[in-house]
Amino acid sequence: MIDNVRVGNQLLLLRKRNGFTQEELAEKLEISAQAISKWENGHTLPDTALLPLLAKLLNTSIDSILMPIIVEEGAIIPFGKHQWRVLKADGNSALIITENVIEQRAYHEEFIQTTWEHCDLRKYLNKQFFDSFDPSDRARILETRITDCDNPWYGTKWGNSTIDRIFLLSTSEVLQYFGDSGDVKNSKRWYYTDDTDELVLSDAEHWEYGECVNDQYNNARKALYHKVYNAGWDERTWWLRSPGIHVRHTTAMIGKIGELFICGADVYMTDIGVRPAMWVSI
Repeated sequence: MIDNVRVGNQLLLLRKRNGFTQEELAEKLEISAQAISKWENGHTLPDTALLPLLAKLLNTSIDSILMPIIVEEGAIIPFGKHQWRVLKADGNSALIITENVIEQRAYHEEFIQTTWEHCDLRKYLNKQFFDSFDPSDRARILETRITDCDNPWYGTKWGNSTIDRIFLLSTSEVLQYFGDSGDVKNSKRWYYTDDTDELVLSDAEHWEYGECVNDQYNNARKALYHKVYNAGWDERTWWLRSPGIHVRHTTAMIGKIGELFICGADVYMTDIGVRPAMWVSI
């Protein structure tokens, strides 16, 4: 059932996003500005005959006008070619992340000291990946100031802030949006044993490499990746933008079972997944 109020709110947002006044849009549709006002106030709906031209003028589809998506935290929404999870809804914008790993790619092609500011993955996301969206979707992706903090266990420096449209989450953002057990702050560290490959609580002699957070939020952080070769899905690791342990040539990541590797992984590894994040206008 079509909700007049929701349609009106959507038309108001789309009109402003495309830079029209009510009078200017009315002129192009050859109707009165009062008719536009009635639509936006939820009093009436656009005439069916006007919908194709209205959708074209507003750079959208008829479905998106009549059945706008409700954007609320935790919802899964389509955007571009992927499904996205809403991490935060804030007025007319939302922070979203792909629901699953969309591809596997190195954080940086060379095994050298690097930060988010200079890494190859940042360049790829804000150029090739950004360009893969159609113009109307690109216009909705907002520029965002990206900051971080030093590694909470090893003190590795994070680098300089950036302005990006598409980015990776930081360690602190993962804790904020997927759940924080307090284990990072309390330095409750786990590591994988050499003999059984099981996660066990670390002690001081193991605080040099491989420590991770293994808590009740593993399932929330866990992501899947589509395996083309057998049309199935499996659990995959995914990159964060925060520094790891080894003087900036490692970067934090999420493991296959959702464990949070504060120590990170070597930046040149190509079998770690990518879950882009962005702020979009809604």
